[in-house]
Amino acid sequence: EDEWKPPFKTAIQALSQHDLILPMDVMTKKEGKTALSRLLGWEKFDTKGRALKGDKEGGHVVTTGGVKNSNAREYFRKEEYRALWENNWLDNILCLWCRAVFLARLHCDDIIV
Repeated sequence: EDEWKPPFKTAIQALSQHDLILPMDVMTKKEGKTALSRLLGWEKFDTKGRALKGDKEGGHVVTTGGVKNSNAREYFRKEEYRALWENNWLDNILCLWCRAVFLARLHCDDIIV
């Protein structure tokens, strides 16, 4: 029953060693650019290239295909989505942890040492 604990601890330790975690689902135009500007000093986000599709001025581009809807709740039936979530619960917890770290570093730097 506790077989998940060692790999979870290893994952948290590995992620904790990174100076910057960029969870793509919260990399909106405002928060993403604010984070990249403040944490990395980036100010220019426009992209160049004919092969790129998307918002070249805003920097949200893909190299092949197009920007796709990744909302799994719309794609799967309710039962399928629940089974998928339950089979990947540890990944989901790590994803939420990464988002929390990113948002805390972005908005709570005055209280985080």
